[in-house]
Amino acid sequence: MIRAETQAFIDRDFVAWSQCWMQDARAMDVYFSTATGLTVIEGWAEISDHMAKVMRDDFVCKKVAFDQDNLRLTVTGTTAWAVFEQRGEYADGAETATFETRVLECGVDGWRIIYASCATRRDDAMGHGLISLNETGRVIWASPTTMASLKDHPVLTISGGRLRAHRQSWDNSLQEAIAKAGQLRGYFALQRFAEETGAPFGFPAILGESDEGGMVICHLSVRDGVTYLQMDGDGLLERRLAVAGAVFGLSAGQLGIARHIAMGRGLKEAATLTGISINTARTHLARLYEKTGVNTQTALVRLILSVG
Repeated sequence: MIRAETQAFIDRDFVAWSQCWMQDARAMDVYFSTATGLTVIEGWAEISDHMAKVMRDDFVCKKVAFDQDNLRLTVTGTTAWAVFEQRGEYADGAETATFETRVLECGVDGWRIIYASCATRRDDAMGHGLISLNETGRVIWASPTTMASLKDHPVLTISGGRLRAHRQSWDNSLQEAIAKAGQLRGYFALQRFAEETGAPFGFPAILGESDEGGMVICHLSVRDGVTYLQMDGDGLLERRLAVAGAVFGLSAGQLGIARHIAMGRGLKEAATLTGISINTARTHLARLYEKTGVNTQTALVRLILSVG
């Protein structure tokens, strides 16, 4: 029944999918991922309306195959409790890993699902540039695209199964940042951090300075008991630059210089890339310092990458 419900979902077959459910007001469907947060849908009327729309508007995930492993099943009378791990495969080779729970009841029509939950543990489709690490910096997982990019990455590499930086000074800073992140790995430690700071744990780790005078940066966060390092956070950077621009009243020219500095470029290169003179770039940088209240490029980058 569990496999039939999953296959019907992938096939966008609403009739077959609905026949796998106990169509009862007690039914509940729960989803969780770090990208979407928590969604709880209660009652068959709400669940069926939601799923009909999902299938009609083609919001169904584009899986082409799935495996369900490590099933633990408990049956008591007319109630069954099942927990298992599921791996989904997409047409482009990306994968998802989820932890699933189902509660089924046996009625006149046989076993039917009355409760389902799906917690996403890993999503390759959203994991480009993302590396999963344990508390010592050993690589747990990275997408094939990310692994390939590490072969000639200017800052990072993998040595002995651990994530390292090419330069000793960069690596010292990287290992220190990973160790600090590793201290916040449990649910309650992360919850305490969020309560005290008002935000989930995550921070930009500035490893040092490049030959061009720019900052060498990576982004660390912790969730699901795993440390995540984001190698290339261009989308994250743009979002945080937009927030910083609104908060500090930055001009387009000032944002342009801030963007290049945050991407690890020196002021001379930033001026060239934005088509302005080095003196104008220095003026923009001075105004950035004035508006944000910092006085070094390192502090500026840390501030910008910490907002939003």
